[in-house]
Amino acid sequence: MSEIENKPNAIDSPETLPNWVLPWPSFDVDWERTGLLIIDYQNYSSDPQFGFAKMLVEKFPDVAAYYIPRLTKVTIPNTRRLLDAFRKTGRQVVFTRHGALLPDGRDLIARRRTRDADSVQTTERPTLWSKGSYEHEVIAELAPLEHELVLDKNSASAFNSSGLDQMLRNLRLESLVITGMATDMCVETTARDAADRGYNVIVVEDAVATFDPEHHRHSLSSLARVFGQVWSTDQVLEACGTGAPTTE
Repeated sequence: MSEIENKPNAIDSPETLPNWVLPWPSFDVDWERTGLLIIDYQNYSSDPQFGFAKMLVEKFPDVAAYYIPRLTKVTIPNTRRLLDAFRKTGRQVVFTRHGALLPDGRDLIARRRTRDADSVQTTERPTLWSKGSYEHEVIAELAPLEHELVLDKNSASAFNSSGLDQMLRNLRLESLVITGMATDMCVETTARDAADRGYNVIVVEDAVATFDPEHHRHSLSSLARVFGQVWSTDQVLEACGTGAPTTE
């Protein structure tokens, strides 16, 4: 057995993985230069009545039995708490939306176009919806305000197909609190790219979701070991000076 032994079902951290071979990511957070990045909480992915989420309920009930309660009872309410706190203190909030920018999807890379075509054949629904559709919009529970930045992207990382990096630098942000979905897809890819661009990255464990709990844990563990830090919603609220109000 290796000296590096993780505790079952725990996200890697100095406490759960004490013999990790590299230094853990460390940084100080200036909360006046910290923004909340809300990734892809859209109707197609995050409302059980629509799109991909509805398809899971109908065709993959075992997956939906984990994923839907995780969204509706944990991660969306916690993201709302963070959103309210950042708005209350006048801090920056940025939303992303994932999908084709053109109605026919020809702006997507070939692999994504193929995946969508295959998904329509097997489930009668694509995996993504294009800009301008209802499914593409941010869910009502987290609806952006008129003065908040909403960036559309057609790639997993928001840095690869939007002006996110330039916008963050224009806003003078140096740290990002990241929420959204899916943990091991758009959240992880965006978080890694943010870290490589020099941003301090905090991914909020109970405000991100994916389809499998082990994929969630492994994704956050890989981020925590090298690229950023993994916090809870309460930790963020306490650290940024807003307290940690409980949800109703």
